[in-house]
Amino acid sequence: MLNHCILGFDYSDSWDRTCERLPPIVQLLGVKRLTLVHVVDTTRRINVEDSEAAADSHLAKLAGTLSTELGIAVDHEVRRGFAATELHEVARRHKADGLIMLNQSHSAGRALFYGNTTLNLARLTRLPLLVLPADGPAIEPAGTLLLATDGSDPAQAAQRMFEHYLMDGRHGLVLWVETEEADNSALVQSQMADLTARHEQAVARMGKGSAVREIVRTAEDEQVALVILGKRGTTPIQDLMIGSTAEGVARESRRPVLLVPAGTGL
Repeated sequence: MLNHCILGFDYSDSWDRTCERLPPIVQLLGVKRLTLVHVVDTTRRINVEDSEAAADSHLAKLAGTLSTELGIAVDHEVRRGFAATELHEVARRHKADGLIMLNQSHSAGRALFYGNTTLNLARLTRLPLLVLPADGPAIEPAGTLLLATDGSDPAQAAQRMFEHYLMDGRHGLVLWVETEEADNSALVQSQMADLTARHEQAVARMGKGSAVREIVRTAEDEQVALVILGKRGTTPIQDLMIGSTAEGVARESRRPVLLVPAGTGL
C-alpha cells in the first residue's frame, strides 16, 4: 500500500490544477502521508523568487492547505541539484512507499517527456511511480481500475498492486494487447483467466495492434480511474529504459498511470 508518497512539486499553473485533482487519487490509493518536495535547479541562475527560502515558505503554506483538504499528514522539503536524483534520494531516506509526478508532455510534445524529470525518475526508482496528466479529467475514487498486462515479471508486480486495490470492491478491467512480437499468448490468457476467476468484479479483454494505443484508448473509453502497468528497470542496464509500452502510456494517457517496478511487494 502506498501509505507515504513523495510528491515532486514545481510552481507551474499545471501543478496548481493538479493539486485540485489530488483528493480522489489520494483516496483511491489509500495515501496517509505526503511529502512535498521542490528541487531548486542549480544548473540555472536562481532568482529571488526561486530561492530555497521562498520555496520553503510556499511549500509550508501549501502543505498546510493540502493537509486540511486531504485529511492526511503533509510535510515538505526543499532540495538543490538534479531533480530526479534528489527526489529519488528523498524517497530513499524517508523509506517512502511511492512517488507522484506530473506529466506535462501532452502540450509540449514527445521530446519533453524524453528529457523531463518524470522519465528520469522512472529510470532511477525502484518504487511505484504515479504519473498524473496535467490536462486529465477529474477521476472517481471508486472508479474502474485498468491493469495492462503482458505476462512478464513487471506485469506480475503490477497485477499484485491491481489485486490489492480490488479488495475494496472496485471493478477492474484486465487488458492484454497481442502484438506481432508476442509469443506467450497461452501464458497470458491463463493468467487472466486465473485472475478473473478469483475476482468476480474483474473482467478480461484482449486487443491487437499497438499496445500503447490500445491501452490509452481503452482507458479513455472506459473512463478508468487509474491505469496500472509494470515497468522494467531491475538492473543498471535496464534502468536506461523503463519499457516502450510503459513510457508510451505514461506519456500519452490522460488518465493517471501507476508504473510498478518488478519486485514490488505489498
